[in-house]
Amino acid sequence: MAQTPRDRIRTAHGLYLVLTGPRVPHADLARAAVERRVPVIQLREKTADDAELLCLAGDLWLATRGTGTLFIVNDRPDVAAAVGADGVHVGSRDAGTAASRLAVGPEAIVGVSVTSAEEAVEARAAGADYVGAGPVFPTATKSDAAPPIGLAGLAEIVASVPDLPVVAIGGIDATNAPAVARAGAPLLAVVSAVCHAADPVGALDALLAAVRAGAAHAAPWAVEGGASVQDIDGQANHEGLRYCPRCASGLTEGDVREHRRLFCPRCGYIVYMAPAPVTCVLVEKDGAVLLVRRKYAPRAGLWCIPAGFIEPGESPSESAAREVREETGLDVAITGVFDTWATGEDPRTPVVCIAFTGEVIGGALSPGDDADAAAFFAEAELPGDIAFRTHRGALERYFRTGRRTRP
Repeated sequence: MAQTPRDRIRTAHGLYLVLTGPRVPHADLARAAVERRVPVIQLREKTADDAELLCLAGDLWLATRGTGTLFIVNDRPDVAAAVGADGVHVGSRDAGTAASRLAVGPEAIVGVSVTSAEEAVEARAAGADYVGAGPVFPTATKSDAAPPIGLAGLAEIVASVPDLPVVAIGGIDATNAPAVARAGAPLLAVVSAVCHAADPVGALDALLAAVRAGAAHAAPWAVEGGASVQDIDGQANHEGLRYCPRCASGLTEGDVREHRRLFCPRCGYIVYMAPAPVTCVLVEKDGAVLLVRRKYAPRAGLWCIPAGFIEPGESPSESAAREVREETGLDVAITGVFDTWATGEDPRTPVVCIAFTGEVIGGALSPGDDADAAAFFAEAELPGDIAFRTHRGALERYFRTGRRTRP
């Protein structure tokens, strides 16, 4: 049984080419895309009159007919139905999903533009076959474009509809396409990066290579159900410092303000690796100290003191108590300050840690958040696989100094 367009969009991966005022004839660029196995082409010409739009749509239907490339018409379900296109893409202010479905038929594709995870869930409930998420970055293609959602916003949308294809759109070009592909969207929509390039076919080839490069390295940041916001933030800002957190272009290293720093040659963003504030808590019970086993990288599977980054608006002591509660299920009262240290052991960012002491005042021991085990250990029973050298040193000092604290 032949697959319907709706079946095919569910497994499509790669480039989603939007044709808007290309510098070469629409049909020529469409044929070049078909030859390169671009999975989806969309016709978007908002200023064309009906006769011109029908003519262009007919040409693209002929260019894609019987190939592996799907043909979508933007905004106009009536035009899509008239030429037999594979589907239609509508925005939040365009024809509704249900009305579009009636126009194009039960086997055709209906895609919907969204700007948030909530809108994506609503679009899925309304019967959308895919969602176009964006704009990811600032774009001049649409004068009424919403504020950019960034890589983190894209990742949230991908995670919110794991059973629905997501097409990333907005400001995507060959420099940032790998980072966008790593965010988990199976399809990347490009408009001006190809259509308005001096050499549209050459730009198409460059983008195809960039998308393949990003998809080939997506696995390290993939998690069940799609990439998480934390994964994307970590990849963009810390782990290897590959891409600009503002525009996702590749970072370069050079002399900036008398220091060797990473910076973005596209938007000028400068990466300042200031240490991140972290807290940990030495919680003692019956002569034993509470440790957790890390569930995630870095140092997954190794033991450490309950610890974590201070969130905006938190005091250090509030952060410390929260981390213990989230990782172990225990409520603790912070009783004093034990020590402070700075370290570069975390591969994501250098940290300055404030180590507190605490005592259990409630709750039940149950590992959670980013810990898969939690237990109390006496000095002679400390695990050999402590995750961080600074944590092992703190434990040794804690037992050696008789649990000294400063109020």
